[in-house]
Amino acid sequence: MSSIQKIFLLLGLFFACGFINLSYAADKAEGTVSTKKERNHITKGNKFYEEGKFKEAMQQYKDALEENSSSVVGRYNLGLSEIQIGSNPNDTSAAAKKLLESGVKNMQQIANMGSKRPELASRANYNLGNVAFNSQDYQKSIDYYKQALRLNPSDENARRNLRIAQLKLQNEDQQQDQNQDQQDQEQDKEQEQEQDQNQDQNDNQDQNQDQQEQNQDQQDQQSQSDLNQQTAEQILNAIENKENQTRARVAGQNAEKSRERNRNRRNW
Repeated sequence: MSSIQKIFLLLGLFFACGFINLSYAADKAEGTVSTKKERNHITKGNKFYEEGKFKEAMQQYKDALEENSSSVVGRYNLGLSEIQIGSNPNDTSAAAKKLLESGVKNMQQIANMGSKRPELASRANYNLGNVAFNSQDYQKSIDYYKQALRLNPSDENARRNLRIAQLKLQNEDQQQDQNQDQQDQEQDKEQEQEQDQNQDQNDNQDQNQDQQEQNQDQQDQQSQSDLNQQTAEQILNAIENKENQTRARVAGQNAEKSRERNRNRRNW
């Protein structure tokens, strides 16, 4: 069995013990007026509660409050039975939730009595602390346990549950810190990956730019080569034309000289 499971068992055990020793005698000691019917309903309710028949117990406490709406013990025990039913992990119905809320409300009324009824108020704060703990609201449970100890410093169950809640809150804070650190690490890793991808893209752009410049140089060289070839051909054509012109001129001169010699021969 894990330590967490043991914690919940302890809390469940201490939660149940919060009721057993209470009876209408507490009201009598305070001088509160009670009726016989009220006391009978509370006695029956206590018996049902001890047998685990929380619904039957709840009804008896409701009947006690109908007889005496100011019955502190009746309201405390009603709140406790409602919490027991509403906290059943196997019942997540809206009715169970409503019962839990009603039980917390009744228990809060007793807790608010404070020094007027310190024993009952201490037990009420203790049970409210258990409800908060089982809801994983550890800070609120700590506050309730502390108030229970202020009203009854000798309540060792409240002291033990207080320490358990403090440890749970500490572990929760540490887990949150670890989760935050992990999130930060993952975020840093994502940023690094994004930066690397951006750098790769920049490198690719630089390579593309270099390739474009290289291609441009090749094109320029090819154009220059084409230009030089064209120029060379023009020069060769010019030379050839000039030579043709020269040959034609020389041929013309030779023909003229030949005609001149022929004329001279006829004159002789």
